[in-house]
Amino acid sequence: MSSTTTVGPAAVHRLLHRDAVCSVFSGTVAADPTDLLCVTVAHERVDGSRREVFLEWAAKLTGLPAHPHLSPCAAVGLTENGRPYLAVGTARRTLADHLAEQGPMPPGQVRALGVALSDAVTVYHRGGLIHGAIQPSHILAGSGHHLQLTAYDVTAPVLAAPLPPSPYTAPEHLDAAVAGEVAASPAGDVYALATVLYAALGGRLPWVRHAREDAADPLLRAAPVPHVPGVDADLTDLIGAALSADPRRRPTADVFREHLTRIPLGAPLAPGPRPESVAAGLLPRRGLRPVSVASSTELAPYRPGRERVGLRPRLRSIATATAGIALTGALLGGAALATYAATNPESTGTVCTDPAVLGGRISEQLEDGEIIESWCADGGGYVAATVDYQGGSGGDGEGSTERRVWRIEGDELVAVFGCTDSAMPTSIREFLDCA
Repeated sequence: MSSTTTVGPAAVHRLLHRDAVCSVFSGTVAADPTDLLCVTVAHERVDGSRREVFLEWAAKLTGLPAHPHLSPCAAVGLTENGRPYLAVGTARRTLADHLAEQGPMPPGQVRALGVALSDAVTVYHRGGLIHGAIQPSHILAGSGHHLQLTAYDVTAPVLAAPLPPSPYTAPEHLDAAVAGEVAASPAGDVYALATVLYAALGGRLPWVRHAREDAADPLLRAAPVPHVPGVDADLTDLIGAALSADPRRRPTADVFREHLTRIPLGAPLAPGPRPESVAAGLLPRRGLRPVSVASSTELAPYRPGRERVGLRPRLRSIATATAGIALTGALLGGAALATYAATNPESTGTVCTDPAVLGGRISEQLEDGEIIESWCADGGGYVAATVDYQGGSGGDGEGSTERRVWRIEGDELVAVFGCTDSAMPTSIREFLDCA
């Protein structure tokens, strides 16, 4: 029988993302195994004052009152080895997906969205927290298009990693973002929320063009916010006030909510036809780390059963105490949750026995792109990876996901193209969709 591995109360199933700070896994909790989770686990152990700072932040997060537009925190704390973790509810789609597919939302819906999210942000701020990463790709779209703000780890102590400058970065935080530093403030959250609403209306901001450097140009941020054709001018005036380059002139989240609640719709419309699409530069499809699970991902609650050999192997569950020890080493080195060596001791070569080496070898083969998942075939000999490539300059265009395969020769990887290699095992051939 197979078993599962836990981080706190969360059962984790597969690796979704790994960066210099954290690994992110899909997961569930026994209390509600039908709800999907994203489980973020820091590579670094903490003690002393850093431990206290993280636990204080965790206490604030768990102390927040339940809100329908805040993604629920299923668990937060420290692993047995002293590594911070956060498990938050997730979904398969985000607001970015909805806007890309459906186009701009009607003004009445945007106002309702603004009221809901500004109320959620108000709760977050009153709890002594700052979000720091509000954007469409960090707003989950659940069943019935129910929207919830998530991505709490972006500015969390120890779990935090800097976001690159984007149209959602407040002007006062641009220098920090360019320098690769984490910077956030309540006023910055209001600015980002207003940008979300303006994007949802189909508006085109003067500082959102085609080059990434435009988003970080402080001079462009001082330009007036234009009205959106076919949209109530009063609504865009209110959103424009929250987009003021001077943070002192922006309303707080609760004041912004009250203004949105009271603003009447039916005022004169800005001249021109309503936009039919949302500016690509305002739709980052991926955040710093995944907060949703793509529809193509086979993610389901864990069900014990016999492991099926020959199907595409995913991250394997840890079934022995030896594998538990390997987990400690894997997280310490920033590797995947379960090491191939732990569950396949008969394999040879350091590429598959050391996950850090595996990730490094694959990264050497890629000019760009982000490794979503990597694994070794049964019996060794071949390595497979799913790689995400962001499209366009600054991610403005359509990205793509590719499946890549390499043959292991000693400690080196040799790229395999197509299905002509007759030595490929069944799992690799199925991964490449070979007939």
